[in-house]
Amino acid sequence: MAHGCNIGVFTMAKLVQNISYTRIRSITDWQITEDAIRISLSWVVNAISKLEISEKWGDGTTYSADVHQKVFKEKVITRHYSPRLGDYALEFLTFVADNYAPFYSKAIECTDGEAPHVLDGHLYNDSDLMLSEFYTDTRAAATINFAAFAWYGIKYNPRIKGIHKHNIYKINNKYDYKELLPLLDFKGANINTKLIANQWDNMAKLYASIESGKATASVVLRRLLSRDESNDFYKANLHLGRVFKTEHILEHMSDAQARLRKRRGLLKGEQIHQLARDVNYANRGKITARDDKAQHVVNSCLNLIMSCIVYWQAKEITRVLDKYNYIEEGFDPKLIGHISPIGWNNIIIYGEYLINRNIVRI
Repeated sequence: MAHGCNIGVFTMAKLVQNISYTRIRSITDWQITEDAIRISLSWVVNAISKLEISEKWGDGTTYSADVHQKVFKEKVITRHYSPRLGDYALEFLTFVADNYAPFYSKAIECTDGEAPHVLDGHLYNDSDLMLSEFYTDTRAAATINFAAFAWYGIKYNPRIKGIHKHNIYKINNKYDYKELLPLLDFKGANINTKLIANQWDNMAKLYASIESGKATASVVLRRLLSRDESNDFYKANLHLGRVFKTEHILEHMSDAQARLRKRRGLLKGEQIHQLARDVNYANRGKITARDDKAQHVVNSCLNLIMSCIVYWQAKEITRVLDKYNYIEEGFDPKLIGHISPIGWNNIIIYGEYLINRNIVRI
């Protein structure tokens, strides 16, 4: 809570009893490591997935990612100004499964964009989620990401702003594209399959090295996205991405249910951001962690606290449903899927409250 709620180690030591500043500082320095937090988070996420009620919200196969910005006024070299926020800022990129479990999160620079980082959530989480489809906003909708996710068997399904203005592509001129033919009448509409075939082994080596941990996904994708079409390897990834992007555009424009599923997945991420703003409340929501390690600790601890809240809420909803015969009361069981475990009006986030269980009425 000292890190996740942005309270700070010194202030937290004043708020609790029998835990000294030295003890909290020692735990921070020696026990709150990246591996320890990641494993702890995976335990909570797996526990959420094992709850029977979580299946009403999703089976843990689809997930979404989005960023929320935090004011960051510390005078360090790496800080960047965010025109959208109107101040110096840092972004927290959070990945949320369809059962509301926030299973991965990372801090990124606000000028970096999400596109190079969206693959990290799939590769670097330790949960048992069987992820197969990914939703994200238009800022991460880079064409190369369609190819990158396809290599790992994940369907990349971003929400693209002005999707009707984006081009679709064709494999060759032998097929009859019928009603789509007017949309394919432009220079560069053909996919260069020969180039993809020539670079196929190199692409396989690259994505295998990322999966094996020899290279970091965000670093590789950032460098790859900085290239242009004069580079054959970049161009091969681009053309492969256009194949999946064309499929995505056609599905988006023709399948209303697919659009609805995408919207619902993205809304779950927005709800998590609202919870994050209230949990990370101290210092008026301003991040004071100066270095990358400290920022990672704040971000990871915040994500762990939110996961615990989701788990506790899911358990409470289950308890209420088990206690009362809601079917006899005329409650439709299908409505359970519309109840969100992210609501926190019943959670006391600020201050200290002593509750006498003997006088509490339910």
